[in-house]
This record gives sequence, structure tokens and C-alpha cells, in this order.
Amino acid sequence: MGQRRRLMMIDDDVNLVNVFRLVCTAKGYEFFAAHSAAEALEKIPEVGPDLIILDVIMEDFVAGFRVVSELRAGGPDSRFAKYAKVPIIMLTSVTSKTHLNFSDRVGTALLPVDAFIEKPVKPAEILAKIDAILAQVPEPAASRCPATPPTPGRRRRRPP
Repeated sequence: MGQRRRLMMIDDDVNLVNVFRLVCTAKGYEFFAAHSAAEALEKIPEVGPDLIILDVIMEDFVAGFRVVSELRAGGPDSRFAKYAKVPIIMLTSVTSKTHLNFSDRVGTALLPVDAFIEKPVKPAEILAKIDAILAQVPEPAASRCPATPPTPGRRRRRPP
């Protein structure tokens, strides 16, 4: 059996993150979380996610868009260059809060993400989207990323 796929959820709603942690780990995924854009940008190189589930509105109204921008537009010398093609699912309530429709911009230069799902969402719906997107990604990102030292105080499973 190959390596388990790593999911990283970036959302300031701790209860939602905990629900998705239960659902995703039950499905066999490794699950990591960050609760702000700043925390996410620190953890992404540490985790090496295969897929990111990203909220937009966290510490401010555009936090999630900043994460996408850092990952997608950093260039080859960016510390995030190796994560530029990691699939991103935006899971957010930004449309209901701003009355702006972003779903028709998915995959464009304006919104270079793989899917845009409006909250609330049923776990089965997001799992189906995760499975469909990861079925198109040939290997776990963790195997493409060099091992990073664990953060002090956290245990990290070493690749086989």
C-alpha cells in the first residue's frame, strides 16, 4: 500500500475543522489543520499536503485569497514553488457574505483553484470532490517533498 494522501484544511471554524478531521481520517486520509492564513503559510512546507481545503474569510475578508496567491504566483524561487500545483478546494461562505459570485471564476487567473464550494456543505459532498480531484493526481505530494524536521513538541510520521 502506498502513502496515505495528506489533506490540509485551513479554516478558522474549529468545530468545522474537527468534523472534517473525523470524516477525512475515517476515509483513510492524513489530516492537518491551520486556523489562519499566516499559520497555513508556515505549516504548508512542513506538511507537504496533497490537497488543500481553504476558507476565504478568516483573520480578514481576503485571507484565503492571499494563501492562493502565495502558492500559485510565487515563481520558481518562491519557498512555495513546489506547492504551486497542489489542488485547492475553496470551501467558504464568502458569496453569502459579500453577494459576489466567485464560482464562475474557478480555474482562471483571478481564482486559480480547482473547486469552489459554498458553505454549508455535507461531508459526503466534499469527500466526493476530494476523491475526484486526487484521482487525477498521480502520487502523494509528500513523496515529492523533502522530509522536513518535525516542529518541536509534535510527532511526525517518517515516510517508509
